[in-house]
Amino acid sequence: MNKNIFLLWQGQLISQLGMQAYTIAMMFWLMENTGSSFLMSLILTLSILPSVIFGPIAGVIADQFSRKNILIVTDLIRGMSVLLLSVMIFGEYESQFIIVMLFATVSIVNGISKAFFQPAVDAFIPDLVTSNKLSKTVAFFQSTTQCTTIIGQALGGILYRALGAPILLLLDAISYFISAFSESFIKYDAKEHKKISGIANKYKQHKADLMDGLSYVNSCKGMLQTMIFASSINFFIAPVMLLLPFYVTGQLLEEAHWYGYLLAVMALGSILGYWLSATINVRGNRRTMVMFLSMLLFSCSLMLFSQTISPKIALISLFISGLSLGIFNLQATTLFQKNTPTEFRGRVMSLLMTISSGLLPLGLLIGGGLGAVTNNNTQLIFSVCSIGIAVLTITTSLNSSLRSYLFNHEEIAPRKA
Repeated sequence: MNKNIFLLWQGQLISQLGMQAYTIAMMFWLMENTGSSFLMSLILTLSILPSVIFGPIAGVIADQFSRKNILIVTDLIRGMSVLLLSVMIFGEYESQFIIVMLFATVSIVNGISKAFFQPAVDAFIPDLVTSNKLSKTVAFFQSTTQCTTIIGQALGGILYRALGAPILLLLDAISYFISAFSESFIKYDAKEHKKISGIANKYKQHKADLMDGLSYVNSCKGMLQTMIFASSINFFIAPVMLLLPFYVTGQLLEEAHWYGYLLAVMALGSILGYWLSATINVRGNRRTMVMFLSMLLFSCSLMLFSQTISPKIALISLFISGLSLGIFNLQATTLFQKNTPTEFRGRVMSLLMTISSGLLPLGLLIGGGLGAVTNNNTQLIFSVCSIGIAVLTITTSLNSSLRSYLFNHEEIAPRKA
C-alpha cells in the first residue's frame, strides 16, 4: 500500500466508524423520543435521495475539479453539520420538533455530501494505484467498510448507552475532521482544469460535460446495460434487509440478537468474497462467468435462506449470500474503474451510483408494501426476491451487448473529452 492510498484509507476507516455512530445515535434517539418508525424511515430515505438527485451533477464535478479537494470539502461539511447537531442535543434544547428537523436536515446534508464524495473517491482510487493493484486495493477498501459496519453495529448500541447521543455525534463529527486532515496530505499529479468565467458559460460547460459523459456511456456498447444489471441487485436486496428483523422473530423464532448475528455473518462473507474475487485472474469470458455464476449462487443461497427455520442453516446461507455478493461487487466496480479513462470516470461512477440509489428506495417501498399485504410473510417475499434475481441474471446473460462489454474488459487508453 503506497502512502497516498494509506492516507485515503485511514481517513475512510475513521469516518466510516463515525458514520455508524451517527446512524445508531439517530435511530436510537428518534426511537426513544418519538417512537415513530415512519419518521425513522422517512429520515433514512432523505439521506438516500440526494444520491439520485445530485448523482449526474456530482459526476461532472468529480471530472471538472480536484477529486482530493472534493473529498476534503465534503468531509468538512459533514463534520460541521453533525457537530452542530451534537451541540444542540447536548444543550438539551427543549423543542423536540427542532431536533427532529435538525436530524432531517443533517441527513439531507450528509446525503448531498455523500452524493459528491462517492463518485470522487471511486474515480480517485485508480489515479493513486497501478492497474495491476486496483482489484486488491478496491477489495481492501470494501473489506474495511464491511469491518467498520460489523464493529460499529457491535459497539454502537453500547456506546450510545454509555455516552449518550450528543457524545456519540461529537465523535462522528471529529471522525470527519480527522478524515479531511488525512486526505489533505495526499500528493498526486492533479489534472489542470480549464477555468471558465461567468455563470452562463459555466452552466453551458457543465451541461456540455454532462452530455459528453452520457454520450461516452452510450458509445460503449453494453456499458449502460451492465450498470442497470449491477444496480438492479439492490432492488431485490432491499426487501430482504428491511424485513430481516421479522424473519428473525417470526420465522426463526429467535431473539433480536440473532439479527446482529445474521448481519455480521453476511458482512464476513462479503469480505471473503472481495478477497477471493481480487485474487482470481478474470479475463475475457471468465469475468462473464464469474459475475453471472456469483449471482446465481446468491439466488440459490437466498432461496435456502427464505425456506429454512433453522438458525444454523440461515447463518450458512447468508454467509454464502455475502460471499457471492462480494465476488460480484468487486468485479463490477473494478470493471467500470479500469474500463473508463480518468477524464470520464467521475461521471461513469456517479451514473452507477444514481441508478443504484434510485432502485434502493423503490425496493424498500415495495418490500414494505408486500410486508403489509402478506403480514410480513418473509418466506414468501424472500423467495420471490430469490426468483427475481435468478430471472434477471438469466435474461441478462442473453444480452449480447452486455456480454460483449464484460468480455472486452481490457484496460483502455484515456480518451480526450
